[in-house]
Amino acid sequence: MTKKILIVEDNELNMKLFFDILTYQKYDAEKSFDGHEAYQKIKENNYDLIILDLQLPKLDGFSLIEKLKKENIKLPPIIIVSACAMDSDKQKAKQHNINDYLTKPIDINNFIKTVKQKIGE
Repeated sequence: MTKKILIVEDNELNMKLFFDILTYQKYDAEKSFDGHEAYQKIKENNYDLIILDLQLPKLDGFSLIEKLKKENIKLPPIIIVSACAMDSDKQKAKQHNINDYLTKPIDINNFIKTVKQKIGE
C-alpha cells in the first residue's frame, strides 16, 4: 500500500522539490501551504508521515503540533524541515518528541533516507 505523506510548506519552490522527490519515490504526497489548512487535513485524514516547515502563515509549525495534541489527535511521525537551525527550535522539537530536524537547503539523499526511516521502509 502506498504511504501517504503530508507536506506542510509555504515556499513554492521547496514545496515543488519535496513533492517531486516524494512522488518520484512512489509516495502519495499531499500539499498544504499553511498551518490552518494542514490542521484540517490532519484532522480529516490518516497520514503515515508529515513533512513540516516551522515558519508558516496563519499557524506556525509548533503551534499546529500543540493544537493537535491538545485535541488528542493522533499524530504520525513528523520531520521538521526548516531554514532556522537554532538550538532553541531543535530543543522545542525534542520536547514534542520530534527527533528529525532537517535544515534547508536540504540534502536530497539524506531527506529520502530520513523519510524511509520514519515511514519504516
